[in-house]
Amino acid sequence: MTHTRKSVLLVAAAVLAWTPSAFAQREDVRRDGPKMKAAFKAVVAAAGDCVVRVRSDGKDAALGTVVGADGWIVTKASELKAPVTVMLRDGRSFEAKLVGVADADDLAMLKIDATGLKPVQWRDSQSADVGDWVASPGLGELPQAVGVVGVKTRKMARRDWPFAPNPNGGYLGIRLDTGDKGVKVVEVTGGSAAEKAGMKKDDVIVAVNGHATPDPEHLLEQMQKYKVDDTVTMKLRRGDDEMELKVKLGKRPPNTDRADFQNRLGNDLSVKRTGFPVVLQHDAVVKPVDCGGPLLDLDGKAVGVNIARGGRVETFAIPAEEVKALIPDLKSGKLSPDAAGPNEAETRLARARDAYEKAVREKQAADDKAKEAKAALDKAETERKAAEAKAKEAKAALDKAEAEAKKDK
Repeated sequence: MTHTRKSVLLVAAAVLAWTPSAFAQREDVRRDGPKMKAAFKAVVAAAGDCVVRVRSDGKDAALGTVVGADGWIVTKASELKAPVTVMLRDGRSFEAKLVGVADADDLAMLKIDATGLKPVQWRDSQSADVGDWVASPGLGELPQAVGVVGVKTRKMARRDWPFAPNPNGGYLGIRLDTGDKGVKVVEVTGGSAAEKAGMKKDDVIVAVNGHATPDPEHLLEQMQKYKVDDTVTMKLRRGDDEMELKVKLGKRPPNTDRADFQNRLGNDLSVKRTGFPVVLQHDAVVKPVDCGGPLLDLDGKAVGVNIARGGRVETFAIPAEEVKALIPDLKSGKLSPDAAGPNEAETRLARARDAYEKAVREKQAADDKAKEAKAALDKAETERKAAEAKAKEAKAALDKAEAEAKKDK
């Protein structure tokens, strides 16, 4: 056992064993409190210079992990929007170029014009056992978060894919499972929008409004875009037949979001937090904006890269060996966002189509407002003319009255 590892364990044990005399003091011994984080100061000290802050579109988006001394940095891809800048621990800031994206792992490779950076030191994630302490460094002297490994490195099964429905979104009323090149309907709720449209158990949904839905995650992501009373066209297979159904989305019944509500208690969740091929799960409370940085063992070696805050008690990291395997392709241009493969190209086409549809909706809304404003203007002009006519009539009446008064004199 290294000196650092032994010291951390002794300090952490002492902190956890200390019993505060007042309720107000409990903050000091919380796992994310200052005393506990201070116990891990030595762990993150050596790795601190390999962590950077990634800013996107002028806002903090994620942390980044230095993987090459000459300016190579991996971070969380889905949080990036142009332009991207990187701030080092010493305060220097650089414009960053997006070189590669591994969509499945949600990892992006950035390149900045800097040299002499300190790359992270890796350790196989299989060395991290359940119950082992881990720390997530930031740009400061203390870790952003500390915790323990909850589940060893594993493939991420479909049942591990939590999904947070939009509380204001439209509601179908079905339960889903993975089907053959689509999403299988395993249950249709009575009286729901799906039942009213004619959807049946064992139907396989393959597209929504022209967007392919090869798995439940893609379908749920599509449904996030629509609200109550929107009508969507769902392409599905029923046995050997293909058909389309027009579904007018309903209102989500009360209490259907209880699980997600409980999942979110006390912390924000990452928007992209599912579908990773392989993950190392731990319980350190890493905020979404702090994903992309390394996950360290007690020797200060990175056993993974934090990729998503997945729930109330879990954070997911892409294992070190997975990240290391991706680095050459991310650097080479094979995974360049400008040289996307078929799946990536389809995703980009879908995004472009979504952007176009959004622009059309916004234009329609603007046109509607313009029509309303024109109608209001026409009404005001009509009222002005009517008032002007009344004023003329009143003036004529006044002139007539004055003339009659003069005659009477």
